[in-house]
Amino acid sequence: MSDVATLVRRYVERYNANDVDGMLDCCSDDVVFETITNPGGSLRLNGKEEMREVIEATTRAFRERRHELVAILVDGQRAAAETLFSGVAAAELGHHVRSGEHVSIRGATMFELRDDKLARICDYS
Repeated sequence: MSDVATLVRRYVERYNANDVDGMLDCCSDDVVFETITNPGGSLRLNGKEEMREVIEATTRAFRERRHELVAILVDGQRAAAETLFSGVAAAELGHHVRSGEHVSIRGATMFELRDDKLARICDYS
């Protein structure tokens, strides 16, 4: 059985390497990915293919990007991670971020493990 913290670290390492396939290899086929933004709403993706589309779009939206795990707390098959995202926008992103602008977001991500894969990932920022 995989350790959830080890799998989370691998997922983030693959993210930082822009390795979409490597990220998705960490996930179950029916993974649920959610982003909760306050204010601003939320996004829910079901399955690897929907997740792939958003990850690839995010990769193109930033010419530089990095996700840092500040801390991880584990409870059985679940993990909570304090995170720090930083990046440089490659294009205008909404009304608030211009191309070339540095973005830094502190947040938290919840992960749930099932059958040695990440079955749920929920970002809060």
